[in-house]
Amino acid sequence: MLNTTFHYSDAIYDSCSVNRHCVPQLNHPILSRLAQLSEQRQWILYTAQCPRPHYQQLSMHRIQCHKIIHMKASRSGSEMDIVLKAIQSGNASAIVASASIDKANQRRLQHMAKQHQCEVFFLNKTSPVFH
Repeated sequence: MLNTTFHYSDAIYDSCSVNRHCVPQLNHPILSRLAQLSEQRQWILYTAQCPRPHYQQLSMHRIQCHKIIHMKASRSGSEMDIVLKAIQSGNASAIVASASIDKANQRRLQHMAKQHQCEVFFLNKTSPVFH
């Protein structure tokens, strides 16, 4: 059985096997925070570079799934550009992006997000995702 592991900032995702529909599972503290943020009147955005969120896992933690948007890849802008625009728009309470954005820009985005009452989380994929 092949397993995958994901790191989310400092938190580790649980893994799943290829024999099932495989999606990363966020740890409880992150899900709890996303649940709180989903109560706001804004969206929770996942960039195209992140795996699609798993509905059952999100709803089990009382995250308002109708406020989750998994964005499509941009043809013209980088993931950094997309996150920056999403923060500046003021339409997101949280943004989940990949850790492929370098550490200096991650800090920059998190600082800017705080100024716009938003939070940014970075997903570090350490193994391939199987859908």
